[in-house]
Amino acid sequence: MQFTKTTKIDASAEEVWAVFAHGFDNAHEWMASVPHSYGKENGDWFDGATTAGRVCELQSDPSGLKATERFLAYDEAAKTCTVRVDFADTPKVFPVYFNSLDFSVTDDADGGSTTTFAFSSNVKPWAYVMWPVIRTGAAVGVGQIGDELKHYVETGAPHPRKVKALEKAERREGV
Repeated sequence: MQFTKTTKIDASAEEVWAVFAHGFDNAHEWMASVPHSYGKENGDWFDGATTAGRVCELQSDPSGLKATERFLAYDEAAKTCTVRVDFADTPKVFPVYFNSLDFSVTDDADGGSTTTFAFSSNVKPWAYVMWPVIRTGAAVGVGQIGDELKHYVETGAPHPRKVKALEKAERREGV
């Protein structure tokens, strides 16, 4: 399964790259689907990278589903990277072996920039019967990540989806 999503952002490629790549460990600050993230030495260090990889907790319970992500390629000058996303603490019926994301950001003539998320997923053989559902869910998720990155870079504040997720977590914890 492969698809590509692009997002136009009213900020320079440098500003976007600073959040996505230099702040890689801090996805929890802007990504609604990530309650917590942190750096982890689970990959190779590339010139210019501030980390070798990260773990994104995908549930509020730290023992729940996690995405363990590492750079497979990283080009600081071109502002491109390839990230492999493996999963940990998955239920037995989890349909994905791993995902791969080629990310790039380029400056536009108008002073803004365009991000490209080229996404692919390696699903388990039995999951092909669920192909349309998996592909639709992944496409929606990647589109939301692009929107959340755009909002965060342009405003300096989390997307309303992230704010809502934080409020829901606080209510659940009784804060």
